[in-house]
Amino acid sequence: MKDVIQDIFTHCEKFYIRFKAVQPKHPCKICCLIHGSDKDFLTWILMETLKWTFLLLVVYPVETITLNYGKERDINLKETSENGLGDFIVSQKKQNWTRCGDNMCQCKGYQARCVNHGHQLNYIPRFEKNITKLNFTSNYLPFIDNETFTNVTEFQLIFLVLRNTSIKNCTRNAFNGLKSLRSLFIRNNTISSMELMDCLSGITKDLNHLDLEFIYLDKPWDLDLDKIMTHSKISNLHLRSIEIPHYNQSKLSTLKHLEIIQIYKSSMNTVTFDYSSTLKKLEFAHNQFFEFPKFCVNDYAYFPHLTYLNLGHNNIQSIKPELLTCLKFLKQFEIDNNRIHLIESNTFLNLPKLLLVSISYNGPDMVLQEFAFNSSSLKELYLNDNDMYFVDGQKHVSKDAFKYCTQLEVLRVSSNHFEFTTSQMFEETFSTLVNLRILSLAHGGVQFLPSFIPKYLGKLKTLWLSHNNIIYIPEGYFISLHSLQNVQLNSNKITTVKPNTFSLQFLKKVKSIDLSNNTFSCTCELLWFINFLKTSPIRKRFIHFPKEYICGSPTVYSGKQLLQVRLSERTCAITYQTRLIIISVSAGILLLVLTISVVYRYRWYLRYILYMARFQHVRYQRLLNGGENYNHDVYLSSCDADFDDVIYDYLVPRLEVDMGLRLYIPQRDGQGNKIDQIISNMDASRKIILFISDKYVEDGYCEFEASYAYNKYINEKRDLMIVVVFKELGALNVTKTIHKILAVDNYIKWGWDEESVELFWLKITTAINNMDDLIP
Repeated sequence: MKDVIQDIFTHCEKFYIRFKAVQPKHPCKICCLIHGSDKDFLTWILMETLKWTFLLLVVYPVETITLNYGKERDINLKETSENGLGDFIVSQKKQNWTRCGDNMCQCKGYQARCVNHGHQLNYIPRFEKNITKLNFTSNYLPFIDNETFTNVTEFQLIFLVLRNTSIKNCTRNAFNGLKSLRSLFIRNNTISSMELMDCLSGITKDLNHLDLEFIYLDKPWDLDLDKIMTHSKISNLHLRSIEIPHYNQSKLSTLKHLEIIQIYKSSMNTVTFDYSSTLKKLEFAHNQFFEFPKFCVNDYAYFPHLTYLNLGHNNIQSIKPELLTCLKFLKQFEIDNNRIHLIESNTFLNLPKLLLVSISYNGPDMVLQEFAFNSSSLKELYLNDNDMYFVDGQKHVSKDAFKYCTQLEVLRVSSNHFEFTTSQMFEETFSTLVNLRILSLAHGGVQFLPSFIPKYLGKLKTLWLSHNNIIYIPEGYFISLHSLQNVQLNSNKITTVKPNTFSLQFLKKVKSIDLSNNTFSCTCELLWFINFLKTSPIRKRFIHFPKEYICGSPTVYSGKQLLQVRLSERTCAITYQTRLIIISVSAGILLLVLTISVVYRYRWYLRYILYMARFQHVRYQRLLNGGENYNHDVYLSSCDADFDDVIYDYLVPRLEVDMGLRLYIPQRDGQGNKIDQIISNMDASRKIILFISDKYVEDGYCEFEASYAYNKYINEKRDLMIVVVFKELGALNVTKTIHKILAVDNYIKWGWDEESVELFWLKITTAINNMDDLIP
């Protein structure tokens, strides 16, 4: 609570309170000088007290707890690692660090780290000895004035980090006492634009590095530094996550020594450039540009000495050669993660100093025209993850896109599409790159090892072909690659490695080979490689061995490491010819068994085919004879269960005796082979009555009779079927054949009541006596 009250009065200091650090152990003393007793003023004090009590007790503690986890510890600290300051800013390691600064900090040499104390540390401590670098992170310093840094002004402080310190107010000339300051980092604070300008106005003119990140201003910033930092020697300006929709170079016109400008994640979408002869490095990554900025006016450059340009992570859709041609000193150009759809011919032709181009992660529509990378100086080219197709006839990549790029040493085109790229297409596209040292075709669906690599790339040192679909390595493939030192063929589908795949000379000079995560076939063909990995000292060249060298087949070894495979020379001594004979005989036997199985499975359907040729001839003969050459009037088809219960005792006597019909009943009249009897007697019957029930469908011969009757109906085109649903069918028993029969015939339902019986006999009599049974 003491800290809360102190912070409330600190907020009022501009009006009536003065705060000053006086002792190391008791650094804060509060002096309230309230002028007058006016009621409005007291009311204002009460409201401000309530507001800041809420902020300090509820909001800020949460913020402090969050910051103690170091959420932003890895924010763009390239400059610190380059200067050996990475451990000083972000490391949690405590080796060689000693307690200092009122026992609230850690010191090592001339460096001091005061971090993660929250509200407990709300002032700059005193130090017993000189420090030149101070990291003040995740503490509480809401108000900065010209006395805040009193305890360190006697030192030659050159490096200061103020991160996550809840800065809200900053007076003009707050940094006046830090005369030796060269690098200032202010990060993760909330402050008004006016307060920020006041804060920066007192910085020494000798400051050369200003880093402002995650500054939450009350309105978009116009970057108006030319007035407050006049004649400053600042050379490196780094801004991140500060809203700057429009960049105006004239606002930095007084910064005559500015060499590096880095503005990230600032919602920037438009620019107004002005001439600068000192600027060498410009980064506008992670912004909202939709068009490529204009760096040239009438072939003159705004930044004639620019060597590095990064426009990554924007929405730029095209690169016009004329927008770059004036940058004669440009060495490195990066435009990853945009929406580039076209790289025109000779885009980089007029950039004589260009060494590196990176155009990666640009989506599926990017097209490379012929001579797109025509350059006499370009040495490194990165085209990863552009979803481009290297296929004849596709618009994506011209086969001459890399022509006249003969000095190229590094080419990375991984995560594109090579699934359908032929050997000829590979050669036509890449054969001119004879000076390549590093080539990556990883994650591309490559189906084979391209022949252009050993044929043209004799200087190659590193080859990445991992995560593809390569099945085998041609023998002697690497013989001509005398400079090759690193090979990555992991995560492919390679099954075997033969003695001549890698020569002994090659294995001795290569530094690393990665064949991990392939689907090795642990058979006798791989015995040499397995023994080599077990015994040869050169096996150390194979990285990730033995853990990730796993058998994919056969089943007995599947999932096991190659070291666990037990194959002997005796086991593998059988000759190739013997294995071929065994395989051939086994395949023949398997084929014979399969043929017999198929014939047996479809034996009834095959019988259909044998008798089907008779249908048209029989129908023709019967038409000539007027239909009088039938041996039977009716073929009666029913299952044994239904026949014994009803049909034989009740229906048969009436059909034969009362109606005088000639019946063929398989259960009574059938002799010999059942299939032959069914076919011959159905052919000799004018009508066929099918008594269908669940038992009928489950009987194999009844199913055959129904199928044959339906085929006769279709092929002879006669209304020959009389279908009687003897008992209601279950849903599972309505087979395809039964469904077809019920669909084409107006079937009769059997019933035991008097009315149903009379209706049944009426329909049966009508159907049997209908002599005009030809279907139109």
